[in-house]
Amino acid sequence: MKDIKTIAMYLPQFHRTPVNDQWWGEGFTEWTAAKGADRLFEGHYQPREPLNDNYYDLLQKRTMKWQADLALKYGLDGFCFYHYYFKDGRKVLEKPAENLLNWKDVDMPFCFCWDNTSWARSWSKLGDKFTWFEKEKERYPEGDGILLEQKYGREKEWEDHFKYLLPFFQDSRYIKIDNKPVFLVYKTDEMACFTEMIDYWRKLAEKENLGGIFVLGINSSKEKIGMDGVLFSGPGAYWNPIISSNHLECEYKNGVKCFDYKTIWNNVMIAGGKKGLKTYFGGFVDYDDTPRRGGQGVAFINTSVEIFQEYLYKLAQKNLSLKNEFLFINAFNEWGEGMYLEPDKKRGYAFLEALKSVKEKLRVDTQEEKVELTSVGIVDKGIPGNMEDINADLWNRYNKFKEYYYLLHRWMQLKEDNINLSKYLMKHGYYQIAIYGLGVMGKHFMEELKQTEIRVLYAIDQNTQLVYPGIDIKSAAACLPQVDAIVVTATFDYDVIWTKLKEMVDYPVVSLAEILNEI
Repeated sequence: MKDIKTIAMYLPQFHRTPVNDQWWGEGFTEWTAAKGADRLFEGHYQPREPLNDNYYDLLQKRTMKWQADLALKYGLDGFCFYHYYFKDGRKVLEKPAENLLNWKDVDMPFCFCWDNTSWARSWSKLGDKFTWFEKEKERYPEGDGILLEQKYGREKEWEDHFKYLLPFFQDSRYIKIDNKPVFLVYKTDEMACFTEMIDYWRKLAEKENLGGIFVLGINSSKEKIGMDGVLFSGPGAYWNPIISSNHLECEYKNGVKCFDYKTIWNNVMIAGGKKGLKTYFGGFVDYDDTPRRGGQGVAFINTSVEIFQEYLYKLAQKNLSLKNEFLFINAFNEWGEGMYLEPDKKRGYAFLEALKSVKEKLRVDTQEEKVELTSVGIVDKGIPGNMEDINADLWNRYNKFKEYYYLLHRWMQLKEDNINLSKYLMKHGYYQIAIYGLGVMGKHFMEELKQTEIRVLYAIDQNTQLVYPGIDIKSAAACLPQVDAIVVTATFDYDVIWTKLKEMVDYPVVSLAEILNEI
């Protein structure tokens, strides 16, 4: 007998909110996008309609009770609610989870996935953003296009966020591992303060008699200190050739980028995990984001319930072979992207029935399924073994330069707005600083601070033979004199550097990436 907990991603966008009314039009919900979908090519399954025209409202208790009953009947063990928490503690789409917290009689095990991406219109200057409804992007061209900006702040803001989450973490229905609340983070790569914030949260959790926090990064390209594991969330992870070791062919139908459903699932099965990091492989129901993106969208073709059932079983076996507690499925109710287990007019309850069949088969199975696993970084499975390290190094370099590209893009935005980075330092009282790293980013930062009130007392670099006029360069192993803060410009390795420096100094250590993104 084998069992694995199935958790479906859960979108809380099915109720009216003032901000959605303002930004996208009166009465906008996810149903608006679903109802407005167009059939863009022959055989395109749009619009998608819920069975019995059940265009529900998540603020109604009977809706969540119905969803909880479906889960119980068909073997779904829990829901992972998207959690939207932005700058200055602003929240959106929070009411369904808050209602669930109060409705103790709704048996709905749950956890959170913090979708920590800024919301903006497609034409805004933000480099990393999420746009809900690109089909309507030309309707409201006013302002800078930024709807909700993601800023993390420092300890006060981290504590405020934790205090908001605490009642959920303490709820008996919240999904935990060893008394640690399971918490997913959507964008870890772009989160400069990730390691510090999670370390801070874990200390707060222990004070509240929780075992800590079990943190998973979604599709994280870089392992960061503080992550308990990574979730490769389908389908997006599996059209990435670095993860799947297989380049996917696609075809365009009236502008829509189309992938074959079974081919994507094959990529799921050959995808390899992160070395030295617990890796969960997530499944998916279907995909079609044309209700949100129109002719610029992506859609699957040749979707079938039979393929879903066959490969979901194999994926469960794959996760079990890795001793994973959970199988995440994308999604329970993401109608605007075609990812939903909920019944519709075309297939009824077929996907839920398939899930139930998989769970039942797992319970009676006595034999292990043989699952072939590759390692992330192997693009060609036929290449010599020593190429694995070479490809991993190339992947690492790619991510490093991608990070610096986005940081320099942000820096250019600030220059265009005549904002100097000294503003952040002065706000936090960091007038006398040290700079860790005198590479390209470090030298630009030094130049930025000239003619400001900030004094750089010394620099820290592995290469102590470097020469920079008027600056004493120390080794990272040296005794480091007191300053208001150390600013780390080697941002790609910040989590490792921060961990080492905090053992040596008792004053603040901040990342240049944090300064650029938080100012």
